[in-house]
Amino acid sequence: MKFHASLLCLFLILVSCKNEESNQNEELNSETEKSVNNNISEVEPKRSNAEGISSASDENGTDSTDGNSENNTEVSEVNISGNTYIKIYESDANCNCYCLELDMNKNTELCLSEDEIYINARYAQAGDDVNMYYVSPSNKNINEDLPWKEFDTNTPIAVLSADENGNMVLDWKGFSIDGELAVDYAIYGKKTLEGTYKKQ
Repeated sequence: MKFHASLLCLFLILVSCKNEESNQNEELNSETEKSVNNNISEVEPKRSNAEGISSASDENGTDSTDGNSENNTEVSEVNISGNTYIKIYESDANCNCYCLELDMNKNTELCLSEDEIYINARYAQAGDDVNMYYVSPSNKNINEDLPWKEFDTNTPIAVLSADENGNMVLDWKGFSIDGELAVDYAIYGKKTLEGTYKKQ
């Protein structure tokens, strides 16, 4: 009988502890949600003020903006498509390896290792950034050692974003296989592609 009573007491203690833990989690989730909502409401007015900047006429009657148009950090198809960008601090006048031909409507060739590894990639708008996706090895590619057919074509290999100077910043992510980063092949492209590019 003592054994059953002890077991019942132990069970009640466990249930009450679980209820307290559940209540604490609910309170924590509620506080987190309130904090996130407050942060969003603080950001929204700032965003709408920034979007509401209008042109003003100067004393000559010509339209001018407040100067923020050059600091636009949003990447859009209209802003970049059809342009060539060259990597800053690299001399590549012929665009053999350190250039990006940005065209949202067609595949482009990327150099991962000069005179050896070249791929075809496509661009896709992703919010304020542009994702780059592997398509296939290029005709110029001579490296057959990589598992080209295994690389994902729907996982971004890199992300392009604009900086405050109107340059493009490429963040190399690397190849993926089955949705996971292919660590053995992630370094390919990082040295040649990752960095800041300016409009040519």
